[in-house]
Formats: sequence, C-alpha cells, structure tokens
Amino acid sequence: MICLTYLVAFLSSIQITSGTVQPTVTLKDGTVLQGVYEEFNSDLLPVYGKIESYYGIPYAEAPVGPLRFKPPVPKKQLDSPLEATKVGRSCMQPDISILGVPLTNEEMSEDCLFLDVIVPKSVTENSHVLVSIHGGGFTMGAGQMSWFHFLTLASYGNIIVVAFNYRLGPFGFLTTAFGGDPNKVTIGGISAGGASAAFHTLSPGSKGLFQYAMIESGSPFDSWVTYRQGEEARLEVRTLAKLIGCRAEDIEDDAKLLNCLMKAPAEDINENIGKSVAEICVKKLKGEIKVLGPKFSVLNSEIQWENLQKVGLTGLPGPSVDGVFLPKNALNILEEGTLNGESYVVGSNAEEGTGYLSIFFPDKEVKPVINNTSLSAIISSGLIGDVPSSIVQKLMKTLYTIDEKDLLNENQEDYFHEISQFLGDLIFFCGSSKFAKLASQSKNVYRYTMTFVPSNNLMGVNWMGATHGCHAQFVFGMPFQEKFLEKFTDKDRDMSRKVMQYWINFMKTGNPNIATDADYLTLPNWPKFKKTDQVYKDLTPDMENRYMKERECYFMDNVFLPLRNAFKEFKKSKIADDEQSKWTEEGQCEGEACHVDEEKAEMTKERLLGIKVGDDRNDVKTLP
Repeated sequence: MICLTYLVAFLSSIQITSGTVQPTVTLKDGTVLQGVYEEFNSDLLPVYGKIESYYGIPYAEAPVGPLRFKPPVPKKQLDSPLEATKVGRSCMQPDISILGVPLTNEEMSEDCLFLDVIVPKSVTENSHVLVSIHGGGFTMGAGQMSWFHFLTLASYGNIIVVAFNYRLGPFGFLTTAFGGDPNKVTIGGISAGGASAAFHTLSPGSKGLFQYAMIESGSPFDSWVTYRQGEEARLEVRTLAKLIGCRAEDIEDDAKLLNCLMKAPAEDINENIGKSVAEICVKKLKGEIKVLGPKFSVLNSEIQWENLQKVGLTGLPGPSVDGVFLPKNALNILEEGTLNGESYVVGSNAEEGTGYLSIFFPDKEVKPVINNTSLSAIISSGLIGDVPSSIVQKLMKTLYTIDEKDLLNENQEDYFHEISQFLGDLIFFCGSSKFAKLASQSKNVYRYTMTFVPSNNLMGVNWMGATHGCHAQFVFGMPFQEKFLEKFTDKDRDMSRKVMQYWINFMKTGNPNIATDADYLTLPNWPKFKKTDQVYKDLTPDMENRYMKERECYFMDNVFLPLRNAFKEFKKSKIADDEQSKWTEEGQCEGEACHVDEEKAEMTKERLLGIKVGDDRNDVKTLP
C-alpha cells in the first residue's frame, strides 16, 4: 500500500495552464508536465467536451532491485519538461488475453508505477475528483484498459478522473491516489478495485483522505480476498521459489529464500505465479480424494491443470492484517464503527458467478449444460473450498432449486442456475451484503444490484448475463463511445445515462438522489440501505427499488462457511494421521511418536459435529 498522503501532496500540487499546442502542468517544485488535448462529443448523451489528459506520470520510484517487495518510495524530482502523452507500461501480470480484454499498453515491466489524470477544460480549481482503482483480482489489469476510457464520465459529470497502475500478484500492492480538491475526493473501483476501496474505509492511515467510496463487486468479506498468514503464506512463497529455481536448502531458510526471490528475473516470477497456485490447488484436490474417498470427487483432467492455472490467478495475492494499513480484521473494525469517509455506494451484479463458469466452458456462443460430472469438477477445482462435492451439491440444490419437484430428481441434467447463483453469492454477493449491513450502522450506505443484461458482454461471452464487472460499461459510458455504438441499443444507452447520473450525483454530494446541475436527469429515489431495512436499487432502465435476498446469505455466513472451515481442519488432521500410519508401516519411527494424537482427532470430530452459528466469515466458531 502506498502512502496516500504522498499522493495527495503530489496531485494537489498540480496547476493546469492551457497552451495552444498542448496543455501543460506545473508542479509546485517547478516541474512542467506536457499533456494532450482530447475531445468527447456525443449527440446521443448529449455532451460536448474538450479534455486535457496527462498520461504516464511516474508517482513513485521504480520498485526494482532492492525496492522489489518493499513499500513504494515517493518519486524524486521528475525530468522537466516531462512528456505525459502516452499511457505508461503495465505492471507484470499473467496473460490477460484469458479475459479477452487487452491492455492499453501491452509492454509490461516492474517499472510500472504511473498515473493518468483526465481533466475536462471546464472544471474549476476546486473540482470533484474520482480516484479509480482498477480490478483484476490483484493479479491483472491496469489503470487504463482498452475496452473503455474515462473521457465520457469525466465530460458528462465535469469531474477530474485519476487512474493508476499498482503492483500485482507477488510483486506487491498499492491502492489509491488523489487529485484536485482534497475535500472533494471519491475513491472507487470494481472487483479488486472495489475491495481496495473498502479496505481504505477501514484503514486508519486513510483517514481524512476522501469523502465518499464506491465499492463495486468486491468487499473484505469475499472468499477470494484472502488473508494470508502463517504456513499457508509460506507454502505459497516456497512453491513459487521452487518453480523459479531456488535451491532446496535456500527455500528452507527465510533470509536465503528472500535473497533468491530478489535476484530472480521478473519474467520468471511472472511466468510461474499461476503455475505455483495451480500446483497448490492440484495438491488440495489429490488430498481430497485421499482423505474423503473418490466417491466425493469426480475430476475432469482437461479442467484440472490448464484452467486451474487461470483460476489460480486470483489465489495468491491478498491483503493481510499487518498492524499498519490494517491493524485488525475487517469485522472488528466494522463492528467498532471506526470507518473513513461519509457515504458509500455498495453493490454487485445478479449473475456474478457466471464469470467463473466461463473459465471451465470456453464456448462463447453456447450456454453450457452442467451435468453431474462437470458440476463435481467445478466444485472440486478449489473455488468453493474443502467441503466434499456431494455435500455441496445437496446443499446447493436445497437452497437454489427453483422447482421443488426437482429436489428429489437424482438425474437432473443441468445445474447451470444452481451453481452460478451459488458461486455468485459465495464469492461476491453475500460478502458485499455483509459489508453494507455493518457499515450502515455508522455511515450512509446506498446498495445496488444490477439485473439488467447488457447487449454487449465485455468478454465476448453471450450466455453470462448480468455478470461480474459488466456494469462498468454503463458507469463509464461505453454505449456512447463511437467505436462501441453498434454493440449497444437505445435501451443500453438509457441505462448508461441513468447509471452515470446516479454515480455523478453521489461523487458530488454523497447522495445519488441530489443533482448539482439543473440540466441533469430526474431519477427515481434511491433509499438508504440499512441493516433493518435492506432496500436496494435494481439497476435496470426502470430503476426500481427491491429488497435483498436474506436466506441465501444467512446460509453462506452461518452454515456453509463454518462447515467449509471445519472440513479444512478435518482434512489437515486426517492427512497428518495418514502420514503417521505410513511411517509406522514402513518402520520409520517407534513408540509414542508413531501414535495418532487421539485428543486432536476427537477435537476435530467435535468441530465437524458441533458447528456454532457465528457472524465472522474469517473465523470459525465451534462448540466447546
């Protein structure tokens, strides 16, 4: 995480003075930045905007050599004048073509800490600012992506937009930057960007640096936002070290291990990060078969390796309770109510889970039929955890089967609806709901769910519905951008216009219902979300208000997650017992050292049989 106060100082020092050929920016230290003039014009929106854009501004020293894995260091004096006319290099990451979304700058490097500032010419000195944190599971993406730009939103809302790169995967994290009036800053993001924005509402170090937060399809309670600690974190690092060629004796010594990782070429780390996570996942799958018996797991060999590397892309990085950025876990901070900012927008999409299904089913045109075999393979892939697939399947059917007659149907041919809703609730929806409920006790919270299905899917997959991240094209005005006009309908454009209006209202006032310009649209009222009144805005062209589903999230939080953690502990104990039995059979040990720890085994049974209802998605509470 970068020092946010440094970025406030950096961006608030900008003074824009327009030139005839190109705009210029003079920093307080005298450094001159030279940008580019751009325009966004749309008769359909309508908006006609002239924009001054500054791309590729270094905001920290290159995190290379001794600075690898270290906190970012503020950038020293920049070259002057600095040509800020091209998007900077992207940070090291896996092949993003997996998502069908190319980077704006496909050149990757560890030297990648650049930011961009988009400034409508009509803004005043004390303009409102959106700091956009990109998504990508902490492993992929960049501040500027080729499938959308910020010109539409900046022009329509007359706001400054700041976007930036941050280190990804094993290279580390950075999560925000600021500009314009420091008292008029909104931070926001989608997926990992949304989770990052949420973490800044919790961090003491971010106090006073923003007013509002937009937390979209990501939260501290999502199952993919891992809190890596202890042996689990060490296993991930050691697996990566082995794959990049560190010596076995060095891997067992922390100082030597760090030295090996510091010297390794960035390309080697980048190439092997997905493989390391996939290897851990495969070991987990083998462990499941060994411990719980083959009847619990049916694996598809084609899925097992190739796609686990893709699934594994979101498996390694994640935040940690470091005592600095996060002094304690998210639940404790939320319960205490010591949050930053005044108001939040929190939301997710109705079919978040289909994004994960697309990993297993590459056909972009034909909606997959998910039978028992493929369902078991998906459940066993590591996405859901350590609960045996047969148990997950029964729980899933009980909660998500639409027609009760199908509950007793042992020959059900298609589980698409059940597994996509299960994954969406587990991985995104219920975590966002939990965050919103807790935050609403001390802050103004506005909750949304998008059920509208866009005419255009960002990944080019036609069967995904209102899936993960697809609302971004409405937030950033893609239906009005010239190169995408034919991909969208007038209904899409109506939707985008309304979504942008709500977002702009919120960024300027902290309330999506209050417009600051008489020419803006009049929209249906968006009520506050409260723990005792869980009303949300259904993002469709009609913009109706509805009430949250509670049964599914109660089940996830109080039944499934404790059950999953109990099985995880059981598996660890069983594997250890099997190893001891193996040593005994091979005559490798004698006496008490070979005996199974009966007390430990008994405690594990109690955890499985006596799960106590609790609220913490990160802590399993069991009966004594």
